[in-house]
Amino acid sequence: MVEKPRVRERIELSPLRRIIAERMHSSLQSTAQVTLMRECIVDGLVEFRESIKRDFEEKTGSRLTYTDILVKLTATLLRKHPLLNSALVGDYIEVYEDVNIGVAVALDHGLVVPVVRNADKKSLEEISMELKDLAERARAGTLTLEDVTGGTFTITNLGMYGVDGFTPILNPPQTSILGVGRIQVKPIIVEGEIKPARVAWLSLTFDHRVVDGHTAALLLADIASTLESRDRVAEAVGYA
Repeated sequence: MVEKPRVRERIELSPLRRIIAERMHSSLQSTAQVTLMRECIVDGLVEFRESIKRDFEEKTGSRLTYTDILVKLTATLLRKHPLLNSALVGDYIEVYEDVNIGVAVALDHGLVVPVVRNADKKSLEEISMELKDLAERARAGTLTLEDVTGGTFTITNLGMYGVDGFTPILNPPQTSILGVGRIQVKPIIVEGEIKPARVAWLSLTFDHRVVDGHTAALLLADIASTLESRDRVAEAVGYA
């Protein structure tokens, strides 16, 4: 008879961990999730951040992060791809007028997704300061129900943990979630020459009941092409 492995510790699920487990299981059971993954050149993203971060911090007192930029950039581009900013409700696809971006925040005991409402209409400065406030209150356990409800699209960034690519799980009833991996320098071939470029993997998970692959791929391609160019990033986030 094969012995069972010895148990080192038994950890009871916290109320938050139990809710997360139930929601993630329900998400996978109730939707048709597909993930598109793409390695993107992100020189434009890096160059834009480097060009404004000092003035930005002096103006706002807030450190500018890649997530700040991605929230504003993605919210802007979702205006061109409205089906990715929607939900399936009964027999109808409800396409949202508001673009409310949820941003996953890791905690010691779980994960919360506070929401930046009307992110497409807010300035990059407003988004950055709001995200800092939401993250601080998430870690302090003082978020309100309003802070974590009403999202229409989610971004989850694991790049700071050295993760290259992953398959994020939808946050119901949302149709889409964007996963962001770490930025690395790699050699690429441009017009027959090998040149260094900063690249990162993006993962877009979508509900195939609502959106077809080519529709999701168009948003991912739009994000990727924008991140290549500093000027396109600047335009998307209102710095043109």
